[in-house]
Amino acid sequence: MKTATLNRGKETKYNNQYPLIEEEDIYAHDHLKEGDLFYLVTNKEEYIATCYVGRQHKGIGWVLSYDKDEDINASFFERLFQIAHEERTYFYNLDGTSAFRLFNSEGDGVGGLTIDNYDGHLLIQWYSKGIYKFRYLVLKAIEAVFEYTSIYEKMRFKDDSLTGGFVTGEAPEFPIVIEENNTFYNVNLDDGLMTGIFLDQKEVRKKLRDKFSKERDILNLFSYTGAFSVVAANEANSTTSVDLANRSRSLTEDNFGLNGIDPKSQYIYVMDTFDFFNYARRHDHFYDTIVIDPPSFARNKKKTFSVTKDYDKLILGALDILGPDGNLLLCTNNSTFSLKAFKKVIKDTLENVDVDYELIEVMGLPKDFKTHPHYKPSKYLKAIFLQIK
Repeated sequence: MKTATLNRGKETKYNNQYPLIEEEDIYAHDHLKEGDLFYLVTNKEEYIATCYVGRQHKGIGWVLSYDKDEDINASFFERLFQIAHEERTYFYNLDGTSAFRLFNSEGDGVGGLTIDNYDGHLLIQWYSKGIYKFRYLVLKAIEAVFEYTSIYEKMRFKDDSLTGGFVTGEAPEFPIVIEENNTFYNVNLDDGLMTGIFLDQKEVRKKLRDKFSKERDILNLFSYTGAFSVVAANEANSTTSVDLANRSRSLTEDNFGLNGIDPKSQYIYVMDTFDFFNYARRHDHFYDTIVIDPPSFARNKKKTFSVTKDYDKLILGALDILGPDGNLLLCTNNSTFSLKAFKKVIKDTLENVDVDYELIEVMGLPKDFKTHPHYKPSKYLKAIFLQIK
């Protein structure tokens, strides 16, 4: 077994079960190759953990076990999957919801690996070449623990020789239809990196529908397939969906249709968000609830957008078209953008333009997206509901 020696003074962090082995904490790591198993040891050669090499974020790999005698084999993954399966019993028995996360990376014990259930069709996502080296063991364990109709996979790392897609089982015809909080969405597990729905936002969508949509005009920015719009539509006066991607229109229309809502009764714009702000101002369009859920980073022909640098511009643009006593739903899934920093951006932006507001609710990940108690980035989702006075 290979070893990686911690620099002096770094052992406390890992003895306290920090799961990501950060590059700067290791004395030397040139001998470690993707997929290697290694012992993490102190500078006195004292064992701390068994880890694997999977370069991700600023880390060279993740902790798998704190037992030196534990073998990392199919039985190891099967044990973790069985625990994860039992902890999701609630979601298996939840009426009106058929899609949820089965295994959530470091939260369930294996950083760099996620497994989602889309109504019996499982999606594995591999976040490094290192974890992909364990593919055979992982698949064997999945087949032993989880019931499924089919299994698909997506590569979240760069390797032109690996395309992902169908793995085993009975391949469906896409899109398949999943249900979430009694609302239906199309999903495609074999079309690039996206699936059509972000499962981590399920509780936020429900909150929007139940508390912030009734008899309101809703604006959904960075709308993708229109999930926030679709869940709100039956309660709202109107929904307006805005996304720069050309195919967002047809995907959003299809999701409305699935739920018996005439897409022509809703508003859909294929447009840059900042261009839409100008358009809405010129035409005196105002909204009671505005949803802002941008990607962490985006680039088009005109400009680049970074959520950590440019979120204030989104808030200011929204204020110009927000009706009296309106609500903002501000979201980010950037793991490096802490909740404290996000709240500060919101506070500073609104105070700088002398706008009074009330923070109504802060939401994070649902329980199926299990987080790691000693690794703050695992709590990556932040969703904040505001009342603008």
